[in-house]
Amino acid sequence: MDSKILGERLRQIRLMLGMTQKELAVATHLTQPVMSRLENGEEVYASVLLSVLYYYQGKINLDRLFSPDFVASKEQLVYASREEMLQKLIRQLDLIADTISEANETSLAQISRLKKEVL
Repeated sequence: MDSKILGERLRQIRLMLGMTQKELAVATHLTQPVMSRLENGEEVYASVLLSVLYYYQGKINLDRLFSPDFVASKEQLVYASREEMLQKLIRQLDLIADTISEANETSLAQISRLKKEVL
């Protein structure tokens, strides 16, 4: 992705979150001039981009950032992130259910084996 496009998208996200460059700089332990360079598509260290992406990870769905149909709206970005979180939760609940089911089957098999040994 072109650094100018990425920088503009990062700017849109920051504005959507109601933050100034200075506030984002403080939150990411960077400086405001570095934020400006990033958002203007100028060359910055990869660690700068990673710091900003790390900060944004809990606030937006980062997959959306690199999507061709990117739109910086709270509804789309936050909803996508919430939707992704719910899908992960459902997968975890399914794993727990499978584990409980397997444990129950194992327990029932052990009980049957013990009953046979007792008789």
